[in-house]
Amino acid sequence: MSFSAPTRTAVVTGGGSGLGLEIVETLVNGGWTVHVLARNADNLAVARERLGERFRSHVVDVADYNQVADLFRELALDGEEIDLLVNNAARFKMAPFIECTAADITAIVDTNLKGTMYCSHQVIPLLKRPGGRIVNVASVAATHGIADQAIYCASKYGVDGFAEALGQELIADGIAVTTVYPGGIDTPLWNASNPYPGDISRTLRAGDVAGVVRYVADMPPRVICKKIVLFPRNEWH
Repeated sequence: MSFSAPTRTAVVTGGGSGLGLEIVETLVNGGWTVHVLARNADNLAVARERLGERFRSHVVDVADYNQVADLFRELALDGEEIDLLVNNAARFKMAPFIECTAADITAIVDTNLKGTMYCSHQVIPLLKRPGGRIVNVASVAATHGIADQAIYCASKYGVDGFAEALGQELIADGIAVTTVYPGGIDTPLWNASNPYPGDISRTLRAGDVAGVVRYVADMPPRVICKKIVLFPRNEWH
């Protein structure tokens, strides 16, 4: 007699495109059910059509605490037990700080830092004990300052500090917190408004980072991987 392994359940923010979608696809192809949060309903619909019923789409702006709370309340009412939260949603702008606006500060900090905190705050009661994991996608911009990325650096340094403290709080509950710090990735984050300062063909691929997230997600509950820094050979951090 054979028994099928129980389906594991993840929540991935910013999962409608770019790196987030690659993470979602990697998990779905590994048999996970993934609740995908994104602001763009059209992107979610296209991805859902391609990836099937294990892709559960939710139009949510993680910068809005009420939207986040409503979504996790719905998951709780459905009796969901979450194995993994991937805080991936992010905004980015490359420009001298003096040329940025108050709206830029609000958009980047609210999504990158507060969104990570909002989703973590709401998922903790639903995380499996032991064995639940939170994976934060930070950036090498959380390891050192980068010119023309002051707001982005501030938001990602905040994620780093938040993860350091949260990991200590949750370890006794059997919940592990991991932060991933990628360098340049060939995704739509780089565009005409935010050009990559080099040869983008030499950067990481989204699948490289998604593979790291999957590797962490598959670790035995006894193992905590605290920080992972990865970057392409054309960079050094």
